Amino acid sequence: MILSIVLFAVAMAYYPGGTSFSSDTVGYNWSQNFLSSLFQPRAYNGSPNPARWFAIPAMFLLCLSYAFIFGSVSRRSRSKFEKKAIQIGGIGSAVYTFLVVTPMHNLMITISLLFFITAVLTTLHFLHTERQTVLFAAGFVSLAVMLISCVMYYGNVLFSALPIAQKLTFALFAAWLLALHYKMLDAV
Repeated sequence: MILSIVLFAVAMAYYPGGTSFSSDTVGYNWSQNFLSSLFQPRAYNGSPNPARWFAIPAMFLLCLSYAFIFGSVSRRSRSKFEKKAIQIGGIGSAVYTFLVVTPMHNLMITISLLFFITAVLTTLHFLHTERQTVLFAAGFVSLAVMLISCVMYYGNVLFSALPIAQKLTFALFAAWLLALHYKMLDAV
C-alpha cells in the first residue's frame, strides 16, 4: 500500500495539467483533479499524459492491498456468511476498482461500490460482534464520508468539492484497513 501511495505521488508530479473544470491549470491540482485524471492517455490540457504509467500500477497495488486485507479479515470471522461476504465483497471491489482505469470508468465505480459497501458493512458487523469499538467507529466514519462522496458524485451535489472528498475517502479507508489488518495480526 505504501508503494501505491508513492507511485500516486510520482504520477501527480508527472501530470501535465488541466482539470475537468479548466484546461488551463498547470500540473496536478489536489483540490480540482480527480484521481481518474491520472489514468487518461491525454491530460485535460491536451498533452500526452505520462502520469498514467505510474498511476495504473499504483491503482493495481492499492487494489491488491485491499483484496489482501479483506481476505485476511475474513479469515478471522467465525461466521461462514461473514467470511464469504467479506471475501467476495472485498475481492470483487478490488477487481472492479482497478477497472476504473479503463474507459468504462463510471460503470466500474458503480459496480465496485456495491461490492465495497457489502464488504465494509459486513466487516462493521464483525467488528461490532467482536466489540472492537474504535475500529468500528473509524470504519463507520469512513463509510459516512464515502456515502457523502457518493451523493456528491451521483447527485451532482457540490461537485466542485468532490475531488477533495474522493481523496479523503481513499485516505480514511486506507488508514482504517491498515489498522484493521494490524489489529487482526495482533489477535493471531
